[in-house]
Amino acid sequence: MTGITACVTVCGFEGTVLISLDSSLIPALVIFVVLIAALQHILFKPLAQVQAERESRTTGLMAQTQDKIENQLALFDKYQASIKNARMEAYRRQEQLRAEAKVKRAELLAKAREAAELKIQESRDSIRAQVETAKTQLAMDAQEMARRIAATVLERSASNAGPA
Repeated sequence: MTGITACVTVCGFEGTVLISLDSSLIPALVIFVVLIAALQHILFKPLAQVQAERESRTTGLMAQTQDKIENQLALFDKYQASIKNARMEAYRRQEQLRAEAKVKRAELLAKAREAAELKIQESRDSIRAQVETAKTQLAMDAQEMARRIAATVLERSASNAGPA
């Protein structure tokens, strides 16, 4: 038994030969090899080239996209940093202005307090001067009244003492 006959017997096709080894096998093999070469040249090579080009384009686009994403992320980080710096600068400037306003307010309050104390002192001096003037005027008025009273009393005494 040969290998082919054994396969046929084992497989249950006894008596039927599926492949015969005759002279038609060589042209079939030649046709098969020619078809493989033709398909390799006509179909498989162009298909492999299209797949390679698609892969390179996809990979290239993916790399470009990744580069663009990284660039955009860097720009976003730079933008965030500039916003943070601007906020910090604004807060610093606000605190500086607040401190300046506080100093200016303290200066204005000191000036206003000084001016008020000066006005109070001037008012006190004016009141003292008016009190002194009033005292002097009252003293003069009191002397004048005393003189009139004395003159009136003396005139009455003289008129009472005279004709009697």
